[in-house]
Amino acid sequence: MKTKQLFLSATMLFAFICSAQTTITVDNSIGSNAEYSDLQSAISAANSGDVIYVHASVINYGIITVNTPLTIIGFGHSDSDKETMVNDLILGANASNTTISGLHITDDLYTSGNTGISNVVIENNIIDGSLLFNNGGVDNVIIRGNIIYEIGNTSSHANNNNYTNAIISNNIITYYIGLKNHQSITIKNNVFLSPYFGYPVYNADDDTGSITLQNNIFYYNTSSTYDPNSDGIIFENCLTYNIGSGNVTALNGTNNLNNQNPNFVSATDDIFNPNSDDYHLQGGSPAIGSGAGGIDLGIYDGSTFIFNNFGYTNGIPTVKITNITDRIAPGANLSVTISTNAN
Repeated sequence: MKTKQLFLSATMLFAFICSAQTTITVDNSIGSNAEYSDLQSAISAANSGDVIYVHASVINYGIITVNTPLTIIGFGHSDSDKETMVNDLILGANASNTTISGLHITDDLYTSGNTGISNVVIENNIIDGSLLFNNGGVDNVIIRGNIIYEIGNTSSHANNNNYTNAIISNNIITYYIGLKNHQSITIKNNVFLSPYFGYPVYNADDDTGSITLQNNIFYYNTSSTYDPNSDGIIFENCLTYNIGSGNVTALNGTNNLNNQNPNFVSATDDIFNPNSDDYHLQGGSPAIGSGAGGIDLGIYDGSTFIFNNFGYTNGIPTVKITNITDRIAPGANLSVTISTNAN
């Protein structure tokens, strides 16, 4: 009961922050007192501009389709005790002006329908599978603060790279990014962990021009020599490093730091671990101030957006009980330790 009251308090504060919209709560946990237990039902009942707060649960919320402009916010994606999970998340033809934040998407996030949508924000999520922009795709999309296996596809004939006017920044990418509308896409200040050995970024329309990547870190762990270069990709103020015994071919472009240790505060290998990894830069790191415009390389670039290992949404308070007395005598005090977070 006390736990539910704490989450209710956090939800009430969130409702106050977003007072211009209706806030809907969803929780599929047994005994929940949220307005909905089924996320798809909440989405179907929501009006344009509503905010849906999805509580953490050990039960996956399943395959979700969004066909209304909504803000969907989960508790987070990597807390060891609780997270908000969905299987697939599908953006339908009427999902323009939608924000998705704080979710663990255990399969794919993709668009559906022949009509293109616009003004989409995808932030603070883990996407175990792919982020795909099919059919009409998306115009004006921000992808930031996520941990993503792959964005788009590496085939020149694929229908998964239909996105324009996109900013891809402050993410951890664990395989690659595929694109074709290079004229309107910005890829900056990401960390690529053990990226695809052939081409961590693939330009499907390289015959029409190149895309310039800025301030990214490519972090390998291999005994082989990897070559990140591919046609239509120019690297500017980027860094590569191989923590294994192999090497990395020098990047095509200018002001790059080839095979230099970025000196992360804590990163024992090339696999993301939210509890132990810290991709801030230690003092003396060659990546400090080496970015375009004198900013740092990597996901912590000094901007107002702050990457969070656990996927907590910036500006939304989280409340977590870290210790509680398991049994007490009648009339005795209950000892509870509570931690809060609000970036």
